[in-house]
Amino acid sequence: MKAVLQHIAVREARFASHPFFSDLRMDRPLEQVMAFAPRLTFWVMTFQDVLRLNAHFLQDAHLKALAHRHYSEESGHDQWFEDDIAALTGGSLSIGTMYGKAHVKTRDAAYAIISEVYRPVDDRLRIVLLWALEATSHVFFGRTAILTAAQGADERLKYFSDHHMQAEAQHAMFEEELAAELEAMQLTPEVRADALAMVDRVFAAFDTMLDGLRIHLERERAEEPAAAHQAPPPRVERAVDTKAQKEHEAPAAPDVTVHRAA
Repeated sequence: MKAVLQHIAVREARFASHPFFSDLRMDRPLEQVMAFAPRLTFWVMTFQDVLRLNAHFLQDAHLKALAHRHYSEESGHDQWFEDDIAALTGGSLSIGTMYGKAHVKTRDAAYAIISEVYRPVDDRLRIVLLWALEATSHVFFGRTAILTAAQGADERLKYFSDHHMQAEAQHAMFEEELAAELEAMQLTPEVRADALAMVDRVFAAFDTMLDGLRIHLERERAEEPAAAHQAPPPRVERAVDTKAQKEHEAPAAPDVTVHRAA
């Protein structure tokens, strides 16, 4: 299992270098730099089911208890997210919007991750899945916490702020226990290969999610300057001799509506 944990550490470091995190510039108003936040909605809601179902499918009683503990400690974080979205946007996200084109990458990633839960795998791989998810969370919320602190928004936000990081820090003892459990596990070559492949799929899904969020931020930056500096087209007026126009203009054509076949 040590090889699997080392692989997760390598993928975590690679995930931290994703260009999305470089886009979280602190020199912009908070609402602009956090414009990606609503597009995480589908994943945040799916995440709770990922944890619940992952624990449900576990057969080993001890590992099942660990997974249930992890699920209970993450419970309620989705409400923090909803409150943050309301604080950032002044409202909530409609279901239709969540299933719109702008959210497709997030949905694709969420489906890919939840599909891992439904794979008939060794129970120990379900714990590896939790560890991989925690690795991505540490990176993501570590960056957003720095951003919200720099913007003085720690009191306004919970999910994206240091409040979330402090809550995660309270789980440190559980994470140490989980790490010790994982390191003590001995995997056959076949199970180890399955674990490494699963870790790669999970991180690939999160890369897809960040790619989608980054496209949105890039589009906003490209459109804002154009909208701010675009001048209205000049109005051109032409003097018309109304008497001459009446004498020489052709009779107006009748108003005809043309219906095209669908």
